[in-house]
Amino acid sequence: MNNIGNKNLFQYWNSPYNEYEMISYLPERKMTQLILFTEIENEICLLLAQRINPNKDFYLKLNGPGGKAIHEKNENIDVCVIRECFEEAEIVLRNEKLLKIFEETCYSTKEWIAENCLQKEAYYTVTLAIYLHPLEEPPKQTEPHTLGPWHLYKIKDLLKHRNELVPVLGENIELIDGKIKTYEQDVLELPINIQKLEEKWKNNHNELKKPSTF
Repeated sequence: MNNIGNKNLFQYWNSPYNEYEMISYLPERKMTQLILFTEIENEICLLLAQRINPNKDFYLKLNGPGGKAIHEKNENIDVCVIRECFEEAEIVLRNEKLLKIFEETCYSTKEWIAENCLQKEAYYTVTLAIYLHPLEEPPKQTEPHTLGPWHLYKIKDLLKHRNELVPVLGENIELIDGKIKTYEQDVLELPINIQKLEEKWKNNHNELKKPSTF
């Protein structure tokens, strides 16, 4: 039996399945995958590493930087991908260049695997998100016990060998390919950072208040 163990248990078992509204009192887990991309001789390439720890899920599959949000600290999923990228490759991401292209939440019986179970079977809700960011500096192999060296792979080859990728990337490789091609336009359409605008306005206002040099 599901170990929700709270006053909502009876309501949970008797509520109809609603695919548009997740049960809010199930424990939530968040995971990220980052695609660092570049272009070499007119070929789009992705930075990936092989998972080499046989005791972890998806052994020998390729993935980008990313991992689990720290749920004990209620870590934001955007903060998670930035932190994981630095921990795994020592690459600092720029907020204005980080683009989320995919996010999906599903019910799961496992804490860190999105396996799409029935609502009444669920122990967790698991959210997966994929991000894009241009590759602007060389990566470092900071976790050799978990990940192999970072290499660039042509996306046209990955489209033919998606079974070598972790599932969330293999299932969405066409989406990744398309979003890289429209990346520059999509980044321009990101929501405006109000804080930056306010700072810019204050700076301009202070400049206007300075005495004229004429």
